[in-house]
Amino acid sequence: MAIFQKIAAVIIAALTTLANVTGYFGLEVKPDTYKTYKNVILMIGDGMGENHLNSSKLALGIEELNMETMPVRGQSKTNSLFWMTTDSAAGASALACGIRNFNGMISTYGLDPLSVFANPKTVTEVAQDLGKATGVVTTDYTAGATPGAFSSHTYSRDNDVIITEQQLASDIDLIWGGFTGIINEEIATASGYTYIDTATELEAFDGKTKSFGQFDFGDLEYITNNHDTPHLETLTEKAIEVLSKDEDGFFLMIEGACIDKHSHSNDIENMYKSFQEFDNAIGIALDFAAEDGETLVIVTADHETGGLTYDAENNSYYYTSGSHTNANVPLFVSESDAGFVNGAKYKNRHIGAQIGLILGAEEGTYPCAK
Repeated sequence: MAIFQKIAAVIIAALTTLANVTGYFGLEVKPDTYKTYKNVILMIGDGMGENHLNSSKLALGIEELNMETMPVRGQSKTNSLFWMTTDSAAGASALACGIRNFNGMISTYGLDPLSVFANPKTVTEVAQDLGKATGVVTTDYTAGATPGAFSSHTYSRDNDVIITEQQLASDIDLIWGGFTGIINEEIATASGYTYIDTATELEAFDGKTKSFGQFDFGDLEYITNNHDTPHLETLTEKAIEVLSKDEDGFFLMIEGACIDKHSHSNDIENMYKSFQEFDNAIGIALDFAAEDGETLVIVTADHETGGLTYDAENNSYYYTSGSHTNANVPLFVSESDAGFVNGAKYKNRHIGAQIGLILGAEEGTYPCAK
């Protein structure tokens, strides 16, 4: 057994060296100074490009979005390992682990897709190592690519059962999103989770146990309440209420997933609704951060979807694609002392790496603390 452990250690060291040499993970330029925060809330607008902001403001008659009130505004460069255009799995893995990966893979090393030797730590796991509470909230299915990247490790985003099994074994305090059909109350309870599937149950939940929320996806996608389903604003407010009880702090990832889904189908009207819901949720997070004084809020996207383009003649926006593009996406940070520079462009993995440092991880201890 000892010889195999030595071989594994050598291989992992080689992979890490290659990764650093090729710029595979880690910050290319570390900030001179950055403040650590007790709590970090990362909010991901799946598919949200710059023109999703601009078109939504025009259509909804909004002068300034909640996210635009944040003092630091930059951009994220979203390409994945060897591909100019990322998918949500690689994009979310970069934000979760501080690495770039092959499309389709969930928080694994590209050179070790079957996790034979090691997995990169997610920022969720880093927060757990630091004794913090953790949460993953999405309007996608709970086994979707983005929530999966913050709560599991697997070679394929399509491994819904593997993702769910790892989530149930993860000790993450709360995992809330769309119903997958994979687990039920009995399975969740056996894994130590309180099972929640309605807004009424969510409101009554006291936060004294871990919780697994599975809500009607159709309601989440179209922001309806046909099955007593909470909206993203409610999920955000409740998640913060529950996690903020931990004296050591918390890390919370919140995904507005349906900006992407409606952009794939070029359904701009429903995209506007999902975008506004996401910005409303950002407002809730910012209100908490302002009152709390120990919380950093970061808003970005995993990629742009739809190639939204401005038509100056008609003062309108239109989709040019039904897929992802390699356009840079927005980055907003609620404080100017966390190492992010106003107006700067960052590779997506830089953002994930910096989150590890902001949470309090020692530099060099994880890929997401480089």
